[in-house]
Amino acid sequence: MDSHGDLTVSKPPRKLRSRASVSKESSSREYEIKDYIQYLPLYKAVDNGDREATMKFLEEHPDGLTARISADGDTALHVAVLAGHTEIVEELVGRLEQGELGIPNGNNATALNYAAIGGITRIAEELVEKNRGLLTVPNQNGQIPVVVASLYGHKDMVRYLYSVSPKEELSSATNNKNGVMLLTTCIMDELYDIALDLLQHYPQIGS
Repeated sequence: MDSHGDLTVSKPPRKLRSRASVSKESSSREYEIKDYIQYLPLYKAVDNGDREATMKFLEEHPDGLTARISADGDTALHVAVLAGHTEIVEELVGRLEQGELGIPNGNNATALNYAAIGGITRIAEELVEKNRGLLTVPNQNGQIPVVVASLYGHKDMVRYLYSVSPKEELSSATNNKNGVMLLTTCIMDELYDIALDLLQHYPQIGS
């Protein structure tokens, strides 16, 4: 298991890495082949960035929009976000209900958790615009998206997510380590303006 300094992060099920490689933790649930093999064409279409094939499959199989289509329990939105296919993400977000954007995969990661890992700010903006509640949904390690982005060293993503995230989620009063972790990574990455703002809001996290 590797980390950003002393801060441990878990790896998504594909190619993305933080500057320090991180190990993947096993899924909380094993998905049988029969549960997702029927969606293999959809998975391939989304993963390859084939918008036309993706939309065609969903027109014929509307249930595929929220179905788990991989062994990791990913939905089509998870796959599109992780692969960085912004156009497909926009199409899927437009079709999904607000609450459906928060469907977790088998590792308890939402699509915004994956966007924080990938670092494409436009994708995060698309998700947050429709469901701001995603900003406070933690991953399996208890880390909210802005903290995840900081652990992966995505400075632009950190700036965006910090600007829209409820600051109370970073308070030590919440009994989580999100504020301390964000402060630490921002100092390490020389995002001093965010570190200072965080300390001005909650000076106790610096003690």
